[in-house]
Amino acid sequence: MDKSGSYRFNRINFYLNGKNVVYDIAPGLSSLDFINKELHMYGTKCSCNEGDCGACTVVIAYPLEGQIVYEAVNSCLYPAAKLHGKHLITVEGLGTPENLHPIQSALLEHHGTQCGYCTPGFVMSMYAMFATLSHPDEEAIMAALEGNLCRCTGYQSILEAARQLSLSCTPEDIVPRWCRDVEPLLFSFKDLPETAEHTSQSHYQIDSYLLPETLAELHELLIQYPQARLIAGGTDIMVQVNISRQHFEMLIDISRIKELQFIRMGRDGVHIGAGITYSQVLASGIARTDLPVLIGMIRLIASQQIRNFGTLAGNVANASPIGDSIPVLLVYEALVVLSSKQGERTIPLKEFFLGYRKTALQPGELIREIIIPIPHRDSFIRSLKSSKRKSVDISTIASALRLDAQEGIIQKGLLAFGGVAATPVLSVNFSKLVAGAFIDRLNLEDIAEVIAAEFEPLSDVRGSSEYRTQMIKNHLAQYAQMLKEAQHG
Repeated sequence: MDKSGSYRFNRINFYLNGKNVVYDIAPGLSSLDFINKELHMYGTKCSCNEGDCGACTVVIAYPLEGQIVYEAVNSCLYPAAKLHGKHLITVEGLGTPENLHPIQSALLEHHGTQCGYCTPGFVMSMYAMFATLSHPDEEAIMAALEGNLCRCTGYQSILEAARQLSLSCTPEDIVPRWCRDVEPLLFSFKDLPETAEHTSQSHYQIDSYLLPETLAELHELLIQYPQARLIAGGTDIMVQVNISRQHFEMLIDISRIKELQFIRMGRDGVHIGAGITYSQVLASGIARTDLPVLIGMIRLIASQQIRNFGTLAGNVANASPIGDSIPVLLVYEALVVLSSKQGERTIPLKEFFLGYRKTALQPGELIREIIIPIPHRDSFIRSLKSSKRKSVDISTIASALRLDAQEGIIQKGLLAFGGVAATPVLSVNFSKLVAGAFIDRLNLEDIAEVIAAEFEPLSDVRGSSEYRTQMIKNHLAQYAQMLKEAQHG
């Protein structure tokens, strides 16, 4: 904000429960605050305000690869400026007391609500699932609802409602006519987001929020505003805004840049653009076929609501010591392509992390893509995550292991950890200890003490140093069992 008290608002054009609307959005305002405080719609609830509970879940519809997708997102972490060109669907749009939506009727029939505070979030999570899938199975139901917490009803009645709907309903039963009417309008939507200067006496945590459309435009903005922070999904930065009340002078949102939205196979491996979400990686046939361990770890990251707009590149750029995906990427020997106006450079991911939340990014640079070489089909690669909850929890320790053998002799061994040092890190001792060993005689438990002694984990709310040291040994024991099972097939 300058001395005049002027803010750069985002003027966005989108659809709200079937109607086209235009609003000037305060910079960085979350969709939840926009819905509650600006639209005065209160079905979408605020509880944790950091993406843990699902009470604020809404559904976003938008075109992707020739079809309209319906995705549940945590509105507390989803910047309202991202709504431009999309269809925002809230619980108010789905039914009335006199004419309940099928999902609401099923929850009522199965006694799936008591105080009702969390219910709108469950309704919207189910809506996104049933709008997308015909007769989802138990795994899909659990994945769709894992990000929603209920303090009083108990989950069995809610799950029974979802199971009944799965047997009886298809997307055509779930998606109202007014939603279908908006779909072709989303395909033809061409307006670009604008900004509008507003003088305000209110204090905002973010002074300016920019939405470039091209990589060239982004490069120019990074030169013009070197202090700016980049935001892709924003699932971490918005927590800092909501909970820590951190101030950001400028955020630059890269989610509209088409040049960063790709997953493709190259001679050097799988290329994943910086704009690709976790959910898009999970849906990718290339990733599912060639990077199954990465797929397995991503399924354990946060919740479906978070995965629908959080990005793999954002997890790397955030440089958290416990970034769940990073140990897997390290044993895959991933590369990062760094882009600026001056050109591009490619470095190994293991050289990207320089210290606690410090990276090799130079001023004006961003991660353009991640390249993951395809391992040999006989490579033994596994990953583990230890956390208090299976879903919607940050790991205490995450790890990944890789063994490449030729004629039964290990040629390469890689073991990576998150949560044991200032950065995600590869074990130096592990590679030395296993190289040249016969893979069928290798007992990983025998070297667990040596590997654990290599690190001095910190203590924090997720676990003490002693606990983390023990978890390193436990992970080696689990990998030993996995290796034994793989060998005896």
